[in-house]
Amino acid sequence: MQTSTRSFTDNRVFTRWIGMRKVDVAIIGAGTAGLSARSTVAKQTDSYVVIDPGPLGTLCARVGCMPSKALIQVARQFESVRNPAFDLPAGRIPTIDGGAVLRHVRQLRDQFVDGVLEDMKQWQGQHLVSGKARFIDPQTLDIEGERLCADRVIVATGSRPVMPKPWLAFGDRLVSSDTLFELDRLPASMAVIGLGPLGLELAQAMQWLGVDIVAIDPGQHIGGLSDPELLDYVAHHFSHEMDIFKATASIDAAADGSLQVSAGNQKVNVESALVAVGRTPVIDGLGLKNLGVELDKHGLPAVDPATLQIGDLPVFMAGDVNGIRTSLHEANSEGNIAGHNALQKSASHHNRLTRLSITFCSPNIALAGSSYRELKEREVNFLTGSASFEHQGRARLMGENSGLIRVYAAKKDKQLLGAELFAPGGEHLAHLVAWAIAQRMTAYEVLSMPFYHPVLEEGLRTAISDVAHQ
Repeated sequence: MQTSTRSFTDNRVFTRWIGMRKVDVAIIGAGTAGLSARSTVAKQTDSYVVIDPGPLGTLCARVGCMPSKALIQVARQFESVRNPAFDLPAGRIPTIDGGAVLRHVRQLRDQFVDGVLEDMKQWQGQHLVSGKARFIDPQTLDIEGERLCADRVIVATGSRPVMPKPWLAFGDRLVSSDTLFELDRLPASMAVIGLGPLGLELAQAMQWLGVDIVAIDPGQHIGGLSDPELLDYVAHHFSHEMDIFKATASIDAAADGSLQVSAGNQKVNVESALVAVGRTPVIDGLGLKNLGVELDKHGLPAVDPATLQIGDLPVFMAGDVNGIRTSLHEANSEGNIAGHNALQKSASHHNRLTRLSITFCSPNIALAGSSYRELKEREVNFLTGSASFEHQGRARLMGENSGLIRVYAAKKDKQLLGAELFAPGGEHLAHLVAWAIAQRMTAYEVLSMPFYHPVLEEGLRTAISDVAHQ
């Protein structure tokens, strides 16, 4: 960890209004980043508050990672008994009760949320402030009429699903990841608009659960991928599972009360649509213009990715709200960074985690380190190693022999730089690649490690061997 030469402006604010509360640190948002920041701050001072209007429980537990993975797991269980590789008699395939599936998902979701709330009980009585915060200036907050003065402020308000305004007129026939799990039954048909990680996961899961899915996406970055060869492979693979239209979507009301979804010259009527076109930072009413710094076209200030500081202000921005890396483990790490720097005289530069992103479709999509697009944009001279899982031994035994790995290494010394993959067990393979990149290992060093047989990791060895032999 290196110390930055940038220091905070020394403009500590003292009580300007009689009776105004003053704290060392104010944390706006009780999501993953905010709670992580709180934990770090609490180790050094008891003079802090966490401000959140509710509902509490973190995005991941309430509407994100956990309920989506619960739905995916149930869907995978149903799909596994239909796998043609195992040739099970049709009479033994269970029927699907969509309402029961969603109740199961909500039950698990509530357990995860309760776990978060239980952990908060030990400190929330003294430190949790319920309400919406707005900046008056960099060290003064208005919380629904009450003023609070803080030496340092951490903004961790998270993100929410994007819903195009013209589509709001369709009401509850459109769902997002925030509302999908509240349905009392699964629709008979659904359009999934957007095949980023979440859209792709849920489209496949609901198709497995008997929902007639049509997926719509322009197709440039399905599942977050950027490698052209891998994108073609993935699009071809999923086109056998569901209808995929590579175009921009539009929605109209059909005469029968359903939704008519158009993509290019294709039109289809569906009962409902899941809109998964991205997420946007939650900054409404936050008063960021009162920080006195330039804001971009989205209303956000520039944030130093190594310190998470906004300019030279005593204000930090962590988690999804800053748009740097939007995943739970990154939000947790950023909360720690912001919490540490909020109590220092000068902000410290922190080494960021090696990039790791996983889409829990089947096979898994994952990215580790630098993507193909990033390497091309930086004009890095690199080699690409490939391996197919179509004839890989363990994958064939599992009845999951589809997939392709693409590994990137520096041409000069074969140091691993990144990987994009679509593979069974990809969530685990990607961890191995990310760890190897973090340790600055070369292809030769990775190949000196033991690989058991028969395991999926042998596919990773094949891709890295391809790099080493070039």
